[in-house]
This record gives sequence, C-alpha cells and structure tokens, in this order.
Amino acid sequence: MGKEVTEINGCQRFLGWYKKRHKRSYIPQKADIYFPDIKDSLNWDFVAYESDNPQDWIGIEVKELATMKDIPIQSEFWGDLCLELIQDLKGKGIEGKFGILPPDFNLKSRERARFRKAFIEVLRQKSINMKINETVNIGPDIADKFANWPREKIQNFNEYDKWGDDRPSEIQITKSANSGYELSCLTSPIIGGGVPQSHQEAFNEVFKLENGVIKANRQLELAKKMGAKETILLLACNPFVDEGLIKNWVQNLDRHRISDIDYIYLVDIYNKGRVVKIYPG
Repeated sequence: MGKEVTEINGCQRFLGWYKKRHKRSYIPQKADIYFPDIKDSLNWDFVAYESDNPQDWIGIEVKELATMKDIPIQSEFWGDLCLELIQDLKGKGIEGKFGILPPDFNLKSRERARFRKAFIEVLRQKSINMKINETVNIGPDIADKFANWPREKIQNFNEYDKWGDDRPSEIQITKSANSGYELSCLTSPIIGGGVPQSHQEAFNEVFKLENGVIKANRQLELAKKMGAKETILLLACNPFVDEGLIKNWVQNLDRHRISDIDYIYLVDIYNKGRVVKIYPG
C-alpha cells in the first residue's frame, strides 16, 4: 500500500468514525490544494471542513507505523474476524477488553460461524475468572468444540503430550479491562513485560527528532498558523499493532515536543471499526 493511499485511507477511516461519534460531517481536501501557497513548504496532509462552513477547519496529518508495510493476509483475516466476534459478544453476558495473539489460521466462509460460536462459548467460560492482564491459552478448549482448529506437530518425538503426535494450536487471550465489548489482535503476548521490537522501531520513526523537533509537530504547527481550529495526528496501523503500548509511549513523550498536536488517534487501515484515541489520555 503506497504512502498516498495510506494517507487517504487513514483520513477517510477517521472521518467516517468521527461522523458517527460526533454527528459532524467533515469533507477532506489535500492541504496543498486548499492552500496552494504552502505546496513547497513543510505542509501537513489534509484540511477537513464542513460544507456549510469551509473556513472552520481542522488540520490532519497521517503517519504510517512502519509495521504495516509487510502486512500478511492473516492480518486482514483476523481484523475482519475480530469485528464479527465483537458483535457476537454483545448479549452473551461477556464484557471486557481482550487482546488476541492468533495462530496462523484461515477459514472458509462456511466455517466462520461455527468457529465464532465455539470461540464465544469458550470465552464466556474463561472470562469469568480472568484477572486484568492475565493471559490464557484457549486453543485446546476451542479444539474440543471446533473440529477444524489447526494443530501443530510435536517437534521432539520423546516429548510426552496428552494429545499424542500433535497438539491444538495456541490462541492467547489477554484481558485488559472488565467493561465494554472489544477484541483486538496483538503481535505478541503481554507476558513478562516484553515489548515488541517492531512496535518500538515504528514509534521511534514517527516521533524521532529532526533538528531538535518532531516533524509531525512542526507540520501541524504550520496548520495552526494557517488557522486550523484543531490539529490531529493519525497513526495508520494494521490490526496487530498493540494500542496499549503505543498509548503508553505517547503519554511519556515530552509535551513540549508535541505542543501543536491537539489529538492523536490510532487508525486501523484494515479494520473500519478500530479508531482509538491515544492522546490526550
């Protein structure tokens, strides 16, 4: 996915979410078209305005988190499946925010409903006793209810395993909140405080200092000087980006270095329902 396509998709995803959330409909336009004189300056990406008041606008800059550049088909599959599972959660007596570390797994359309049913049944059983930040492997429990759950060969033939020559693939579930209805994919389990290196590198690339300043802040500083009512930085990501890690890192930035950025949102390019406010907290 090219840089321009990522920027446009990120902006459209955000404005679609914003319209539903705040009942306001913004029209996006490239900033260097709205303001032709800034074309050769360090301009930001978009101006977004309401049709009846084009002078009352917000400035939007989109930065790609580099982890999405080599996104596999699995990301799209699990992103879509998480949306379906979120709808399944409602009305089933299961509340909470859960992160999924999924196996390499795909499903034909006719099998999705059966898998979703098995997943929800197991999650209902397990979530009752789960504590915040606890991680549980529900793969074996799903395998008992869903015949096509993937299995992994035991690598060491001397290893004893109750499943015989192969065991059910793991699917790690981490609970991070007791309320709401949310499922998202993780790149690695939240165990022992480990930090995915790819997340850290992607974050550092977006917020690195250039001549003592963060580029996004400098771009949106120009938007404010041109009259932006608000400035918004969108972090374009894939379904596996852990929003908790990104939010924590943003919260620990020197506020002076992001002083011209009013809001920061994580926007999932492959998942229409996932827009997360990262800053301010």
